[in-house]
Amino acid sequence: MPGIDEVVLCVDDVEIRIDLARGARATSWTVGDLSLLAAYGPEPVQYGMYPMAPWAGRLRDNAVVVDGQAHVQPTTHDEWALHGTVLAARVEAVEHDSAPGHARLLARATEHPGWPWPTQVDIEWDLRPRALTTTITVHALDTAFPSVVGWHPWFARTLSRGSAVEWTLAATGMAERGDDYLPTGRLLPYDPALGPFDDAFEVPDGRALVRWPEALDIEISGDGPWFVVFDQLSVAACIEPQSGPPNGLNDGVGRPVPMAAPGRPHRMTTTWLMRDDLPQGAG
Repeated sequence: MPGIDEVVLCVDDVEIRIDLARGARATSWTVGDLSLLAAYGPEPVQYGMYPMAPWAGRLRDNAVVVDGQAHVQPTTHDEWALHGTVLAARVEAVEHDSAPGHARLLARATEHPGWPWPTQVDIEWDLRPRALTTTITVHALDTAFPSVVGWHPWFARTLSRGSAVEWTLAATGMAERGDDYLPTGRLLPYDPALGPFDDAFEVPDGRALVRWPEALDIEISGDGPWFVVFDQLSVAACIEPQSGPPNGLNDGVGRPVPMAAPGRPHRMTTTWLMRDDLPQGAG
């Protein structure tokens, strides 16, 4: 399906608009009369909900180091090689299915400028009634390489009703952050009172709750054991499930660095369940 710029997935009262010219990102996610996503700015890193692959977050010195060789990646925002090669890439719709109660898109990115290994990234959006499942799969086409993937939603601080967004996660630790905002390799105790955050958290059960009281809850669950939280802005809060921490291609912060290998892709699946958060005494 070449040449398609946008795909709209719609099931019951949930609609998601996906921009294929900018990395198969959601530019809009609505549940009934509620619009969940915000924009901090016009740059690709600053709006919507986008997949990060084949790495997520920042890289130390903008490089992935394998066997002592540093492969420097092109910058994507200010001076950083940020959030992977798919961020603003044109991707192609490979499959698009729509039926009562189910809508699905499979998109594919095959061009990764600066990335030294032949790679295919598949991004799948699967929408059912009040349930979204997203899957990122990184295929190594020739040689094994490290890979970290994730999702970067810019959740609106406030919706058209209800209270401002809240979030909780069962973190077992927080990655110590150095002066360069990258993990030092040490894991610190997690204290939610230390926020606002621009930090990575180890979450072994892969679960988080994003809640707009008296409006909507989103229960996030998946097989990624890390979340990055960026909630320092008044317009949005980013609660980002990831398969590894920032700079995770070079340092797993106590965990093995995830790998993609021929015949053994690196994959992360995340489910986003939507449910009404009713005012007290309602219902």
